[in-house]
Amino acid sequence: MPARTLSSARIVASLMVGLGVFLLALAVLLPLYTLPKLQKLPLAFEAVQVMEGEGMLLNTGKFLAGDDDALEESVPLRTQRFVTVEDPSDDRNATLQGGFTFMRADTSPGRGLLGAHIDRVTIDRETAVPVNEPIASLQTDREAPAAQLPRDDLQYQFPYGTEKRSYPFYDLTARSSFDIDFVEETTVDGMTVYRFRHTIEPVDLFRATRDQTNRIGMPKSAWGIADGAADADEIVFMSRHYTVERDLWVEPASGMIVDSRERVKQFFGMNPTDEAVTVLSYDLRFTNDTISALASQAQAERDRVQFAVSAGPVTISAAWLLAIAGLITLVGGIVLGTRKPRTDNDSPSDDSSDDPSDDSSSVTELSDDPAVNLYTQTYANSDSGSRG
Repeated sequence: MPARTLSSARIVASLMVGLGVFLLALAVLLPLYTLPKLQKLPLAFEAVQVMEGEGMLLNTGKFLAGDDDALEESVPLRTQRFVTVEDPSDDRNATLQGGFTFMRADTSPGRGLLGAHIDRVTIDRETAVPVNEPIASLQTDREAPAAQLPRDDLQYQFPYGTEKRSYPFYDLTARSSFDIDFVEETTVDGMTVYRFRHTIEPVDLFRATRDQTNRIGMPKSAWGIADGAADADEIVFMSRHYTVERDLWVEPASGMIVDSRERVKQFFGMNPTDEAVTVLSYDLRFTNDTISALASQAQAERDRVQFAVSAGPVTISAAWLLAIAGLITLVGGIVLGTRKPRTDNDSPSDDSSDDPSDDSSSVTELSDDPAVNLYTQTYANSDSGSRG
């Protein structure tokens, strides 16, 4: 019976050791092989990004009429960008389309539109970097076809596994890329995020876009820079300039942007340092509802690519769970396999055999000789009677 128990224990120990080694190997292979295969932007991806705040707007009619109060202040403003995945998209690339509107928030729906466009760019689903084909495009007039607008850098999404470093970031208004720098690690809705920031110095939008509306020639009197009647009619050309300070909060595992703030200013001037006429100036940030929705979306994507389980603010990856389970199973198997089995010699001895009062201890083994047996039994009985 002890041999059978020992054999069963060794079989169980061997199975536990094998299972422990398998789980540990799986914990190592999971982040090295399986997880990178999951780090691709889902083809069902979509995001609604709403920004709100206040700013100043130039009333063009009042300005051309020479009204000194042409610049309206404390105007409630709102932008909305709806990002979706469109065709062509495949296992490697995804085409993102961003429909954008910029409007006054103090007007009735359908009115107060200040600007709109549809932007399309095809990116690598893992690195978020644009690809060469198809060429990115921008449509600013619904009556006109989209114009090709090639670009090479990040815009709507950061790469999976975002690092604490600078990245080239494409600014659609400036039509160019600028490094955006890592600032700090912080939290949004209890989730760890990386904050990035850059400041784009004034950009000449006429040179950037070649759009004639960004360069205007008017008399000095209309610009409000005439010294007197002598030069009031002198024509001066000014270009529209753009500058922005941008903050982005990025969930690093998924690369999703969960919060954004932009402090923008546009003005007409003869050069980037000449702020002759302010066109608009505002400070906008994602709304609380937008932040909450994007944070939930980023957390779900982070858990998916990491095989993680979230319980409130605590997130445990599957690799760690496998490693812990494998280590416990392995150690348990080793302990069970090396434990010394219990034998009959290890059991407590029968102390009753040492008790002189036990009559059974005085019984002598019977001999084959009848005479000896008779003598022995007679002696035993007489000895018992004398103790009694």
